[in-house]
Amino acid sequence: MIDIFRPRHDPAKLIYDTFQEEAAKRNHHDIDFIEKERQAVWKVAVMYALANKKYVPKLKDIIDAENYAIGSIDYGAKLAYKITDIINQKE
Repeated sequence: MIDIFRPRHDPAKLIYDTFQEEAAKRNHHDIDFIEKERQAVWKVAVMYALANKKYVPKLKDIIDAENYAIGSIDYGAKLAYKITDIINQKE
């Protein structure tokens, strides 16, 4: 199945794939699924930033990106692109 929203380049692709993998594990009886997704995305964003000598995002940056993307049909892509912007633009 083709995912038209999946970014083509890292770090957005890496962040998007991490989010999608974690979202696939959602158990709506587990109220912590949002926190688990947030932590997974943050971890991969931090690893990418450190490996590439970029701005290391804070957890608040991830939450801000979630708030930016919320309600979008392409939530995962918007989230990934916003985090990518944060990694690339903040100093």
